[in-house]
Amino acid sequence: MRVLLTGATGLLGGALVDLLLSGGHEPRCLVRMGSPNASRLDPSRVEVVRGDAASARDVRGALVGADSLVHVAGIEHAPPVVEAAREAGVPRLVVVGSTSAHSAYEFRSGPKLRMEGVVRASGLDWTIVRPTMIYGSERDKNVHRLLRFLDRSPVFPIFGPGTNLWQPVYHHDCARGTYEALVRPAAVGRSYDLPGAGPLPYRALVEIAARALGREPRLVGLPLEPIRRALLLAETLRLPLPIKSQQVLRMREDKAYPYDDARRDLDYAPRPFEVGVALEVARLREVGMLKPEFS
Repeated sequence: MRVLLTGATGLLGGALVDLLLSGGHEPRCLVRMGSPNASRLDPSRVEVVRGDAASARDVRGALVGADSLVHVAGIEHAPPVVEAAREAGVPRLVVVGSTSAHSAYEFRSGPKLRMEGVVRASGLDWTIVRPTMIYGSERDKNVHRLLRFLDRSPVFPIFGPGTNLWQPVYHHDCARGTYEALVRPAAVGRSYDLPGAGPLPYRALVEIAARALGREPRLVGLPLEPIRRALLLAETLRLPLPIKSQQVLRMREDKAYPYDDARRDLDYAPRPFEVGVALEVARLREVGMLKPEFS
C-alpha cells in the first residue's frame, strides 16, 4: 500500500514511517519547504514530496498514485485534507486528533470536535485516533522538559494538589495503534482513544519520573487559582508568559481515558509510564541532555 503521510518529521510520524516500512508499505512523506526537520527522513527509504498540509492543492498533488492518507500534522487541517482526498479519489483516511476533544472546556474541545465533524462528514473511509500527551524522546514537547528540570533542581513546583489524572502515551505505542487503525478494516468509520496504560495522579507521575532519574526532589504545592488569575491579568496586559492561564485551568481536569475499543479492534496494549519514562531517560542520557547516571 502506498501511504501519504503528513507530519512524518515529528515524533509520532517518525515512528509511523518505521512501522509502514516494516509492514511492507511505501511511505510518501509530505514535508514543508524549508522544514528544519526534513533531514530526519532518509530519501533512500521513503519518498519525500514538498508541500503544506494546510494546502488542499499540495495534498492533492502528493496523493497522485497513493492508496491512503494518514494525516498526523494537525487535525486543524482537516478541511483541506478531506477536500484533497476526495478530489484525488483516495478513499482511505486516518486522522490523528487528540483526547482534548473530551475536555469539559469548550475552548479546548470545541475546535477538535468541529474538525472531527469535518472528517466524519467526508464520505471517505475515515478513522480518527486520539492520543493523549505523546512522549518518548528529546523530540516530545513535555516529558523531556519535565525530566531535564527534575535532573537539575532539588525542588519541583506543582500547581494545586497534584491529584488530577494524566495518562501519557509512549510514542511507539501510539504509532502502533495508529498503524493498526490504518490496516484493519474494522477501524473504518470509528474513533479510538490512544492513551498510556493507566492514569496517574500528576504528583505520582512526577515522582515516577524522578525515580527514573535517581532523584528525590522536594515537591512544593502552589495555589492554583491565584496563579491563574495572575496569568490572566498578565495576558490582558500582553506580557510575555511561559504558560497560559488556560493551561493552568486545565490542570484541574482529569486527562484519563479508557481504551477498550482500541484494545478490541486494534489489539492496542500500551506500556506503563514507568517503563516508557525509563526508556526516555536512557535516550536523553545518550544524547547528552541529562547528566550521566553516576555523576
